Amino acid sequence: MDSTRRNFLWALSLLTLQGCALRPDRTSAARSSEPGQEPVLHVTWVGGPTMAISFGDLTILTDPVLGESFSMGDPNEPVDYRKVVQHHRSTPFSGIDPKVADLVLLSHAHEDHFDQQAWADLDRSLPILLPMADVRTVTAKGFRRVEGMQWGDMRRLAAGAGRAVFITAMPAHHSSDPKIAGALGKGNGYWVELTEGSWRRAIYWTGDSMPTEEVIAAARSRGRPDLLVPHVGGVGATGPFGLISMRASDVVALARAVQPRHVLPIHHSTYEFYREPISELAARSEGEAYRLDLIAAGSTVVYR
Repeated sequence: MDSTRRNFLWALSLLTLQGCALRPDRTSAARSSEPGQEPVLHVTWVGGPTMAISFGDLTILTDPVLGESFSMGDPNEPVDYRKVVQHHRSTPFSGIDPKVADLVLLSHAHEDHFDQQAWADLDRSLPILLPMADVRTVTAKGFRRVEGMQWGDMRRLAAGAGRAVFITAMPAHHSSDPKIAGALGKGNGYWVELTEGSWRRAIYWTGDSMPTEEVIAAARSRGRPDLLVPHVGGVGATGPFGLISMRASDVVALARAVQPRHVLPIHHSTYEFYREPISELAARSEGEAYRLDLIAAGSTVVYR
């Protein structure tokens, strides 16, 4: 990886999102936008919580889960939920070369969001933005360029000539019960704004969060997102913590509140502990104002 692509310009600033429609075009491979051409945004869903978001010269890898399986307790297990078990992929792993990433954006460091294979494969010099609460854990694994973000913190990343990406840490509540959310650890959602001249697009990636009043208020204060990326799957319904990721009804409620133009759900289907089928969201989204972009793991959506 060219080190100059990792020499990001970090700065604090604010942008106002200009309302623009997205035009999705599904492709099997991402193509970078060239200077003078209409800007494009590529989002590849690798499976689980993992995406590659590419804009200009910058590729952001979210919550890297890169193995055929990972080791963790089972939050759906009502009794022996602490027992560490192997969680195997139930859909084929399309694979991704971790060397394409210029930055890792981490919602939190639970093993189903930063798995053992990612610990082994990722370059220890790769920049990582993550919740402040996870800095010590990730640094202990040998990663050297780790920067914690509190809710409301913003960072600016260069993405090539005239292009920039602004990342703001957003509230994320792993449970609607404050005590359980506190026990599970403080994670982040992220508001990602991509800019080139007057061209503006905004992604709201929820991370593992329920649509609490604080979460909704924070998102609405940012304006209308072009793309909402929720974590779904209804994890935890049968376990001791209760729901710790959204169901279809929660996604619809959140979307009605923040009014995205598109919804691209992730964190579903890839593992058996995602208990609610994605077909439930498809059914509940009928007649809603947003466009639901359902793609298979390994597929790319191109937004213009």
